[in-house]
Amino acid sequence: MQRLILFFAAGSSLVMGIAQAQAQAQAQAQAPVRGAVIGQLLDESGKPLANAEVTARYQSNPGGVSLSRTARTDHHGRYRIEVRQPLGVWTVHATVTLMAEGTPMRVAMTPDNAAPFAGNMGAVRNFRLRFADRTVDDPYGVGGMLVVAAAVGDYTPLDEVTVSLEPVGGGAAIERSLRSTGEGWVVTGLRPQQYQVTARHRGRPMLVSAALTPHRDYDWRSAYVGGFERTSPGIYQMRVEVRSR
Repeated sequence: MQRLILFFAAGSSLVMGIAQAQAQAQAQAQAPVRGAVIGQLLDESGKPLANAEVTARYQSNPGGVSLSRTARTDHHGRYRIEVRQPLGVWTVHATVTLMAEGTPMRVAMTPDNAAPFAGNMGAVRNFRLRFADRTVDDPYGVGGMLVVAAAVGDYTPLDEVTVSLEPVGGGAAIERSLRSTGEGWVVTGLRPQQYQVTARHRGRPMLVSAALTPHRDYDWRSAYVGGFERTSPGIYQMRVEVRSR
Protein backbone atom coordinates (compact mmCIF):
# COMPACT_ATOMS: atom_id res chain seq x y z
CA MET A 1 0.00 0.00 0.00
CA GLN A 2 2.82 2.38 0.87
CA ARG A 3 4.46 1.78 -2.52
CA LEU A 4 1.15 2.45 -4.27
CA ILE A 5 0.73 5.75 -2.42
CA LEU A 6 4.28 6.79 -3.26
CA PHE A 7 3.76 5.90 -6.91
CA PHE A 8 0.50 7.87 -7.03
CA ALA A 9 2.16 10.87 -5.41
CA ALA A 10 5.05 10.73 -7.85
CA GLY A 11 2.65 10.42 -10.77
CA SER A 12 0.61 13.38 -9.56
CA SER A 13 3.77 15.46 -9.21
CA LEU A 14 4.77 14.57 -12.76
CA VAL A 15 1.36 15.57 -14.16
CA MET A 16 1.44 18.84 -12.20
CA GLY A 17 4.97 19.50 -13.41
CA ILE A 18 3.95 19.00 -17.06
CA ALA A 19 0.93 21.28 -16.62
CA GLN A 20 3.06 23.98 -15.00
CA ALA A 21 5.65 23.73 -17.76
CA GLN A 22 2.93 24.06 -20.41
CA ALA A 23 1.41 27.05 -18.63
CA GLN A 24 4.85 28.68 -18.31
CA ALA A 25 5.60 28.10 -22.00
CA GLN A 26 2.24 29.62 -22.93
CA ALA A 27 2.88 32.64 -20.72
CA GLN A 28 6.34 33.13 -22.22
CA ALA A 29 4.90 32.90 -25.74
CA GLN A 30 2.41 35.65 -24.87
CA ALA A 31 4.78 37.90 -22.90
CA PRO A 32 5.68 41.29 -24.44
CA VAL A 33 9.12 41.38 -26.05
CA ARG A 34 10.96 44.69 -25.90
CA GLY A 35 11.34 46.14 -29.36
CA ALA A 36 8.93 43.69 -30.99
CA VAL A 37 5.22 43.01 -31.35
CA ILE A 38 4.15 39.38 -31.20
CA GLY A 39 0.86 37.51 -31.20
CA GLN A 40 -1.30 34.76 -32.64
CA LEU A 41 -4.12 34.70 -35.20
CA LEU A 42 -7.08 32.33 -34.79
CA ASP A 43 -10.06 31.50 -36.98
CA GLU A 44 -13.70 31.48 -35.84
CA SER A 45 -13.35 28.05 -34.23
CA GLY A 46 -10.12 28.95 -32.40
CA LYS A 47 -7.72 27.17 -34.75
CA PRO A 48 -4.42 28.86 -35.75
CA LEU A 49 -4.39 30.72 -39.05
CA ALA A 50 -1.21 30.16 -41.05
CA ASN A 51 0.12 32.52 -43.73
CA ALA A 52 -2.10 35.43 -42.66
CA GLU A 53 -0.69 38.91 -43.12
CA VAL A 54 0.12 41.15 -40.14
CA THR A 55 1.25 44.76 -40.56
CA ALA A 56 2.79 47.05 -37.94
CA ARG A 57 2.36 50.74 -38.81
CA TYR A 58 4.28 53.75 -37.55
CA GLN A 59 3.14 57.34 -37.98
CA SER A 60 4.84 60.42 -36.57
CA ASN A 61 2.91 63.64 -36.20
CA PRO A 62 4.40 66.20 -36.42
CA GLY A 63 7.11 65.03 -38.74
CA GLY A 64 5.06 63.25 -41.35
CA VAL A 65 7.19 60.11 -41.29
CA SER A 66 5.26 56.91 -41.85
CA LEU A 67 6.25 53.34 -42.55
CA SER A 68 4.96 49.81 -42.20
CA ARG A 69 6.46 46.38 -41.63
CA THR A 70 4.72 43.17 -42.58
CA ALA A 71 5.03 39.55 -41.52
CA ARG A 72 3.25 36.25 -42.22
CA THR A 73 2.04 33.90 -39.53
CA ASP A 74 3.67 30.49 -39.14
CA HIS A 75 1.76 27.18 -38.96
CA HIS A 76 0.92 27.93 -35.31
CA GLY A 77 -0.66 31.23 -36.37
CA ARG A 78 2.11 33.20 -34.62
CA TYR A 79 4.04 36.22 -35.84
CA ARG A 80 6.77 38.62 -34.72
CA ILE A 81 7.64 42.07 -36.09
CA GLU A 82 10.57 44.20 -34.96
CA VAL A 83 9.43 47.73 -34.05
CA ARG A 84 12.29 49.05 -31.91
CA GLN A 85 13.16 51.74 -34.46
CA PRO A 86 12.11 54.38 -35.19
CA LEU A 87 11.13 55.39 -31.67
CA GLY A 88 7.47 56.22 -31.38
CA VAL A 89 3.95 54.82 -31.40
CA TRP A 90 2.91 51.80 -33.48
CA THR A 91 -0.36 50.04 -34.32
CA VAL A 92 -0.94 46.52 -35.65
CA HIS A 93 -3.44 45.25 -38.24
CA ALA A 94 -4.09 41.77 -39.65
CA THR A 95 -5.87 40.31 -42.66
CA VAL A 96 -6.50 36.81 -43.96
CA THR A 97 -7.38 35.78 -47.52
CA LEU A 98 -10.28 33.35 -47.74
CA MET A 99 -11.56 31.60 -50.86
CA ALA A 100 -15.22 31.95 -51.85
CA GLU A 101 -16.10 29.67 -54.75
CA GLY A 102 -12.64 30.19 -56.23
CA THR A 103 -12.64 33.95 -55.61
CA PRO A 104 -10.11 35.27 -53.06
CA MET A 105 -11.64 37.52 -50.40
CA ARG A 106 -9.39 39.54 -48.10
CA VAL A 107 -10.92 39.92 -44.65
CA ALA A 108 -9.76 42.15 -41.79
CA MET A 109 -9.29 40.39 -38.45
CA THR A 110 -10.42 41.65 -35.05
CA PRO A 111 -7.69 42.45 -32.49
CA ASP A 112 -8.07 41.61 -28.82
CA ASN A 113 -6.44 44.98 -28.11
CA ALA A 114 -6.31 47.74 -30.72
CA ALA A 115 -4.48 50.28 -28.56
CA PRO A 116 -1.32 51.95 -29.97
CA PHE A 117 1.92 51.09 -28.16
CA ALA A 118 5.51 52.28 -27.83
CA GLY A 119 7.69 50.25 -30.17
CA ASN A 120 10.69 50.14 -27.86
CA MET A 121 8.49 48.63 -25.10
CA GLY A 122 6.95 45.99 -27.36
CA ALA A 123 3.46 44.52 -27.16
CA VAL A 124 1.27 41.44 -27.62
CA ARG A 125 -1.52 41.77 -30.17
CA ASN A 126 -3.67 38.70 -30.86
CA PHE A 127 -6.35 38.57 -33.56
CA ARG A 128 -9.51 36.53 -34.18
CA LEU A 129 -11.56 36.05 -37.34
CA ARG A 130 -15.02 37.45 -36.59
CA PHE A 131 -17.69 38.42 -39.10
CA ALA A 132 -19.78 41.40 -37.97
CA ASP A 133 -22.40 43.49 -39.71
CA ARG A 134 -20.78 46.68 -38.37
CA THR A 135 -17.94 47.70 -36.08
CA VAL A 136 -16.86 50.81 -34.23
CA ASP A 137 -14.39 51.60 -37.01
CA ASP A 138 -16.40 50.45 -40.03
CA PRO A 139 -20.17 50.87 -40.55
CA TYR A 140 -19.98 48.10 -43.17
CA GLY A 141 -18.52 45.62 -40.71
CA VAL A 142 -16.33 42.65 -41.58
CA GLY A 143 -17.26 40.32 -44.44
CA GLY A 144 -19.20 40.44 -47.68
CA MET A 145 -22.06 42.82 -48.47
CA LEU A 146 -25.42 42.12 -50.12
CA VAL A 147 -26.66 45.26 -51.90
CA VAL A 148 -30.38 45.30 -52.74
CA ALA A 149 -32.17 47.75 -55.06
CA ALA A 150 -35.74 47.98 -56.29
CA ALA A 151 -36.20 47.01 -59.93
CA VAL A 152 -36.84 49.66 -62.56
CA GLY A 153 -40.51 50.63 -62.28
CA ASP A 154 -40.99 48.94 -58.89
CA TYR A 155 -41.69 51.21 -55.92
CA THR A 156 -41.65 48.77 -53.02
CA PRO A 157 -40.30 50.54 -49.90
CA LEU A 158 -37.04 48.76 -49.20
CA ASP A 159 -37.19 49.62 -45.50
CA GLU A 160 -40.10 47.14 -45.37
CA VAL A 161 -38.18 44.33 -47.10
CA THR A 162 -36.48 41.40 -45.38
CA VAL A 163 -34.08 39.03 -47.09
CA SER A 164 -33.05 35.48 -46.32
CA LEU A 165 -29.59 34.18 -47.26
CA GLU A 166 -29.19 30.40 -47.19
CA PRO A 167 -25.58 29.16 -47.53
CA VAL A 168 -25.37 26.90 -50.58
CA GLY A 169 -22.76 24.69 -48.92
CA GLY A 170 -24.89 24.20 -45.81
CA GLY A 171 -25.24 26.11 -42.60
CA ALA A 172 -27.78 28.27 -40.81
CA ALA A 173 -29.82 30.67 -42.91
CA ILE A 174 -29.48 34.40 -42.22
CA GLU A 175 -32.61 36.56 -42.15
CA ARG A 176 -32.20 40.33 -41.96
CA SER A 177 -34.04 43.56 -42.60
CA LEU A 178 -32.30 45.87 -45.04
CA ARG A 179 -30.55 48.97 -43.72
CA SER A 180 -29.78 52.15 -45.61
CA THR A 181 -26.13 53.18 -46.13
CA GLY A 182 -24.02 55.15 -48.58
CA GLU A 183 -23.87 51.97 -50.68
CA GLY A 184 -27.67 51.70 -50.76
CA TRP A 185 -29.82 49.14 -48.92
CA VAL A 186 -27.57 46.41 -47.60
CA VAL A 187 -26.95 43.37 -45.44
CA THR A 188 -23.34 43.23 -44.23
CA GLY A 189 -20.97 40.96 -42.32
CA LEU A 190 -21.51 37.90 -44.53
CA ARG A 191 -19.11 34.97 -44.73
CA PRO A 192 -17.38 34.47 -48.10
CA GLN A 193 -19.48 31.80 -49.78
CA GLN A 194 -22.39 31.39 -52.18
CA TYR A 195 -25.90 32.11 -50.96
CA GLN A 196 -29.44 31.51 -52.12
CA VAL A 197 -31.19 34.84 -51.69
CA THR A 198 -34.95 35.29 -51.25
CA ALA A 199 -36.86 38.45 -50.35
CA ARG A 200 -40.19 39.33 -48.74
CA HIS A 201 -42.19 42.53 -48.46
CA ARG A 202 -44.33 42.50 -45.33
CA GLY A 203 -44.26 38.69 -45.48
CA ARG A 204 -45.13 38.42 -49.17
CA PRO A 205 -42.55 36.69 -51.39
CA MET A 206 -40.84 38.88 -54.00
CA LEU A 207 -38.97 38.10 -57.19
CA VAL A 208 -35.18 38.42 -57.20
CA SER A 209 -32.64 38.91 -60.00
CA ALA A 210 -29.01 39.78 -60.38
CA ALA A 211 -28.71 43.56 -60.71
CA LEU A 212 -29.41 45.03 -64.14
CA THR A 213 -26.29 46.10 -66.07
CA PRO A 214 -25.62 47.26 -69.66
CA HIS A 215 -24.49 43.69 -70.36
CA ARG A 216 -27.02 41.72 -68.30
CA ASP A 217 -30.80 41.75 -68.37
CA TYR A 218 -33.13 40.74 -65.56
CA ASP A 219 -33.75 37.05 -64.87
CA TRP A 220 -36.59 37.07 -62.36
CA ARG A 221 -36.87 34.08 -60.05
CA SER A 222 -38.22 33.26 -56.62
CA ALA A 223 -34.60 32.89 -55.44
CA TYR A 224 -31.21 34.05 -56.70
CA VAL A 225 -27.98 32.08 -56.16
CA GLY A 226 -24.70 33.96 -56.29
CA GLY A 227 -21.47 34.95 -54.62
CA PHE A 228 -19.40 38.06 -54.04
CA GLU A 229 -17.41 40.18 -56.46
CA ARG A 230 -14.59 42.53 -55.52
CA THR A 231 -15.85 46.02 -56.31
CA SER A 232 -12.96 47.99 -54.78
CA PRO A 233 -10.03 47.25 -52.46
CA GLY A 234 -11.33 45.40 -49.41
CA ILE A 235 -15.00 45.57 -50.53
CA TYR A 236 -16.88 42.47 -51.77
CA GLN A 237 -20.47 42.74 -52.91
CA MET A 238 -23.35 40.69 -54.24
CA ARG A 239 -25.82 43.00 -56.01
CA VAL A 240 -29.43 42.01 -56.61
CA GLU A 241 -32.71 43.73 -57.44
CA VAL A 242 -36.19 42.83 -56.21
CA ARG A 243 -39.75 43.47 -57.33
CA SER A 244 -43.25 42.58 -56.23
CA ARG A 245 -44.86 39.58 -57.91
